[in-house]
Amino acid sequence: MTGFFERLFGKRAPDQAGQVARSKERLEIDEFAHGLVSIPQLDFVGHQARSPNRRFRLIWTDRTPDGLRGGNRESGHGSWSLLFDESIVKSGKLERPQEGKVADNGTFILHDWMFGHGLHGRFVACDSQGQTLIAQQFSANLMSNGLSPDGRYAICQTANAPGSDDSCRYMLFDLEAGREIARWEVETGWADGYNWDCDAGRVVICLKDGEQAIYDLTGTMVDREGWRRRRIAAGDLGVIKDVLSSLAPLDREMRQDIAAGLRRAVREGEIWSQARAFRLLGELHETEGEPEKAIKAYDDALRLDPKVGVARRVEKLRKETGQQEVKRARGRQSRFEKQAERLGIGHDVIMLDKGTGKDWRLHTVHDWSLVEFAALEHYLEQGWSGAASEGGLILTLIKAASFPRLDPRHADTFVEALYAQNVAFAQDKFAKDQLLASVSRATRSQIEDNWKIISASAGDTPAFYPSVRAEHVFGLFEALGSDRLAEIANVFATAPYDLRSGWPDLTLWKGKTVRFVEVKAPSDSFHASQARLISQLLLPLGFDVCLGEVRPTT
Repeated sequence: MTGFFERLFGKRAPDQAGQVARSKERLEIDEFAHGLVSIPQLDFVGHQARSPNRRFRLIWTDRTPDGLRGGNRESGHGSWSLLFDESIVKSGKLERPQEGKVADNGTFILHDWMFGHGLHGRFVACDSQGQTLIAQQFSANLMSNGLSPDGRYAICQTANAPGSDDSCRYMLFDLEAGREIARWEVETGWADGYNWDCDAGRVVICLKDGEQAIYDLTGTMVDREGWRRRRIAAGDLGVIKDVLSSLAPLDREMRQDIAAGLRRAVREGEIWSQARAFRLLGELHETEGEPEKAIKAYDDALRLDPKVGVARRVEKLRKETGQQEVKRARGRQSRFEKQAERLGIGHDVIMLDKGTGKDWRLHTVHDWSLVEFAALEHYLEQGWSGAASEGGLILTLIKAASFPRLDPRHADTFVEALYAQNVAFAQDKFAKDQLLASVSRATRSQIEDNWKIISASAGDTPAFYPSVRAEHVFGLFEALGSDRLAEIANVFATAPYDLRSGWPDLTLWKGKTVRFVEVKAPSDSFHASQARLISQLLLPLGFDVCLGEVRPTT
């Protein structure tokens, strides 16, 4: 042990430029969340990593020496320091140090994101004396890394870099030998952490859903078949797609496992993954010679995401199975009519005059405008009231109804941030139940008072929704009533950031009837967020939803 400390703290050659010798002064270190520390004696604020035995501490900052510039830049090195029992052992510089780790013997690693733009990064490892063990540059950005507790091995992961041999790879290093010993393609998804079994020569990649993938020191996965079956059962679409696209025949048990995994992805996944799960389910049914089931799965995929890429495929299957004969009796359908049918919503044809560029109008007496405003004139002529504001109107109304009296400091705060508690200060975090209770009791006078606060910062409209006017907010509230508005708010509150987008272009009302219309010009297409909002919120609540297909009069 004495020899160790003599090597660590004994006489050394003069320090290199930019480095300082170990200070005997014991530093006072204030620790904060997310690995941040403050050291007043050094005038330092930055990140830290601790060794498993808690003796060593690595600190670093991606800022220029004067502290004025951080992040992407062309010059001005960041710095690092290695501490032992709160005293500095060694300090040095890197261009943009990130993601530090330190082992029980003082060996440490850092990512250097480097100056300038482009896809590049440098993996750096040093011993307890600050001597470089590895400094390897990659033509890809660096993601996560890990270091074995004894300081023998390290691993890093690179991000996607098209055309580069370094793209989406794990790189494994033997730090004692000072070299890379294995690399392999990322097939397990982004790592959430790493564990080590150095005696067995294995590194464990921890994934975000609690799954683990174990590799030996040659980069070979241990028990690949077991891992693959667990991922299929979890509904991992990447693994399922690879299995389905392989040339190897699937036995009955594997096909059943894949079908079960896809059903789980449909139940638990985001809207984009649900659509792709249905697509893969359709492909599975096709390979099993079940075209009717494949058509149903493909239709479900298109209902969730019209761009999922199987529209022609499902029409071909319909033709082969004779299902198109029924549709021909109704005449040829436009692609928008087909999309409306898949979503289970109405379909209107709106005839408008076409001008130059993006100009449209209903009649010659109207000014040229964007297509949604011209389409609004079509419905206003039919006796509807409404606004062409996408989600701006309903989100503004939910916000006005969510507070007995809105504090002016929230006049420009997005309602999704309030419902997700994504705000800076604790006093601005409101419980969802509290907000929803206010919506269910909302009154016209409450909406009017809060509207004055919301619109005050931008004149007559909300700061971010200039097409929303007072008459729109009050008119929609009178048409919906607090009970119906509360139904919308309750669903919105389950995923405020997901359900803030995808609202139809037009919100209309006539008496107590409320209608939502998604306007589509000839060159437009349906987006997954729009399909999600319609299928997850508007249709389950029983709203009248329509796709308004615009066609030119000439």
